[in-house]
Amino acid sequence: MKSKPTKPDTDLAAWCAALLPANVDKIPAGWLTCAELADKLGKTKDTVSGQLSVAVRAGRAEMQKFRVMTNRGVYPIPHYRLK
Repeated sequence: MKSKPTKPDTDLAAWCAALLPANVDKIPAGWLTCAELADKLGKTKDTVSGQLSVAVRAGRAEMQKFRVMTNRGVYPIPHYRLK
């Protein structure tokens, strides 16, 4: 059985920094995802999603996609806020 090398790898920190996504957006205060709104309102995500699309079309709310780190990688996730 091979053991791990005891000498620290100086390039490891550089590789870790290079592989991290640098294009993740910072979410401003007041913006919430559909899932976050559903949890706050105590409703299902499907119900809130329908209500959000109606509110956005009516001009009562606005939607913007922010690039967020998920468990699958960086993806644009819609966030909503009231106008």
